[in-house]
Amino acid sequence: MPTAPPARSPAAWQGPLRAAIAVFVVGFFVVWLVKPIGNPCPDLGSLPQGSSASSSPSLSPPGSRTCTYTASAGIEATSKYMPWLDWIVLLLVAAAVAGVVRAISPAGRGAREPRAERAPRGEPEPRGEREPRAERPPRPSRQPRASSTPEPSPDPGAAERDAAARERARQERAARRSR
Repeated sequence: MPTAPPARSPAAWQGPLRAAIAVFVVGFFVVWLVKPIGNPCPDLGSLPQGSSASSSPSLSPPGSRTCTYTASAGIEATSKYMPWLDWIVLLLVAAAVAGVVRAISPAGRGAREPRAERAPRGEPEPRGEREPRAERPPRPSRQPRASSTPEPSPDPGAAERDAAARERARQERAARRSR
């Protein structure tokens, strides 16, 4: 019996992507060739009273529409209109379809082969008596640790040299930080 691919694999997204692409392509042609979702000619409101507008698909660029405005005096004007809002809405609908398909598909739910049945648990077997543990040998007594403070150096000028070296190191660190 073939198993479903793991949910994180690209194969688990093949069905949802195909569904989303199909919805987007069909929606693209419906919005472009039949009728846009929103106002097909948004500039109609800026024309004088009694003007009319009609919309038709345009091939340059694909997905755009040509709006033909007719003023009350009989003057015609055309303009191109790209329905961006329609494409965004269509993209969101296609993504939602992909999510739904993924949620209801066996690969999206992470379907896997059924587990083998386990035998029911019975009473635990009684344990026998344990042998007593062997005694551990006593620990050796611990010596106190050596002091962490250094012993004074026999050289009387060593303290000044150490202080000077610490000061130089501190100044170098401060100079590196300020860069």
